[in-house]
Amino acid sequence: MGCLCVFAGAATGQSQNYMSQSYQLGEELAKAGHSFIYGGGRTGLMGSFADGVISQKGHIHGIIPAFLEDREVAHKGVTQLTITDSMHERKTLMYEPADGFLILPGGLGTLDETMEVLTWRQLKKLDGPVFTFSIDGYWEPMRSLLSHIEAQGFANTGGLDTIYWHDHIDTLVEHCNKLLLK
Repeated sequence: MGCLCVFAGAATGQSQNYMSQSYQLGEELAKAGHSFIYGGGRTGLMGSFADGVISQKGHIHGIIPAFLEDREVAHKGVTQLTITDSMHERKTLMYEPADGFLILPGGLGTLDETMEVLTWRQLKKLDGPVFTFSIDGYWEPMRSLLSHIEAQGFANTGGLDTIYWHDHIDTLVEHCNKLLLK
């Protein structure tokens, strides 16, 4: 079973598609047999994704620091919920068991986690593919920025080759299955 570490916003965003597509992606990946580890919240896209997984009786482990437990309203319906003392502990517990990383639209927290994973992968401290789900083109500016960084010599040439950009659920699920389910 492939374990995906999922990053997603705790807010709903402007597009109606963000919530519905996040839920549907959770459903489809859970049906395929993936397991998940994520930030543990029940609000916004992270909650919608978790609800999609739960609807298919999929395995999802939420990890949330105590100071965010009430703020993000920890999701009590997940398979397992871990409360940590800090964001650093949360991230370590999320990253270590992951076979791959899934990035949905989100804000600064999602961007922070994404950049940290990309950096750790470049430093060979993490492995596994990174899948972005660019609902309504959400991640296109980041894709352009990363290409620019690489072209300007500030990222290893080819170091960003295992970031996979998707804007359709079916191709994303197929790609996750191919790379993570063996």
